[in-house]
Amino acid sequence: MINCILDFDPGVDDAAALFAIKKAKNLNLLALSSVSGNVSIEHTTRNMQCLAKLLDINVPMGKGQEVPLVREPFFATVHGDDGIAGFRDMIESDDVGELSSENSVTMMHEIIQKSTGKITIIAVGPLTNIALLLRTFPEDKEKIEQISIMGGSITRGNVTSLSEFNFFVDPEAAKIVFESGVKLIMAGLNITQKASITDEQIQFLDTIDTKRTKFAHRILKYYASNDAGIHDPCSVIVLDNPEVFETEDMYIKIDVQNDETRGMSYRDLIKEENGEFNCKVITKINIDKFREILMQALTD
Repeated sequence: MINCILDFDPGVDDAAALFAIKKAKNLNLLALSSVSGNVSIEHTTRNMQCLAKLLDINVPMGKGQEVPLVREPFFATVHGDDGIAGFRDMIESDDVGELSSENSVTMMHEIIQKSTGKITIIAVGPLTNIALLLRTFPEDKEKIEQISIMGGSITRGNVTSLSEFNFFVDPEAAKIVFESGVKLIMAGLNITQKASITDEQIQFLDTIDTKRTKFAHRILKYYASNDAGIHDPCSVIVLDNPEVFETEDMYIKIDVQNDETRGMSYRDLIKEENGEFNCKVITKINIDKFREILMQALTD
């Protein structure tokens, strides 16, 4: 069993990632951590609380960083004003779980230090919280098994021609994480743009009369009209069902310049030729198996 913490910025595909964790057979969720990204920290935190209530997930929840390490906040319009396509009213509740009295970075540190085994972090938003965790509590590195990241790309961007959203929002944080020495798995746009479900599958969700699945149908129908990739579940499924993907060892660097290359992730082929690698990059996906697993998560 993989003990894990999810750090996310929900976000439609972040919500789908949480559905996937709920269904996962080999993942034991220990905590949820919000971060500013797709929308403001107030929205991502409230979405986290409401999604946890919807899915009957009862774990510690921490509110994370409001702004990137250096940059001004930058939000994604594809998720709607509230982050979940304008449908938070479907899951809003007065009876959501309380937030930790600590910020999410301190909360994660305490969980990691108290654990008798190693912890996996699933990070599917900007890496602000994770960079702060590694910088503030470097002793935690020894107790982190791996960080499964949705972000970056080895081919193209979606904010600029070269830069993916999560790394563009906080490139300094991504650089810290990729230089940390912690074992990393990267699900970049080169794969996650292919991680979709069909229009027929989205429509099928509407035939199942449960609150969870009706909500999934609404948000994914909206999202599919704007972005074909359901990116974030890849970082969950690669842990629970690694056979769905193929990976390659690479050495990835992050550009922090303030121009079109801001947040670009790229391979250092010289380091690779010298036998140096800092992450596993997902390079292939079995799309039929991915769709089967995600649909099972969304319909249970």
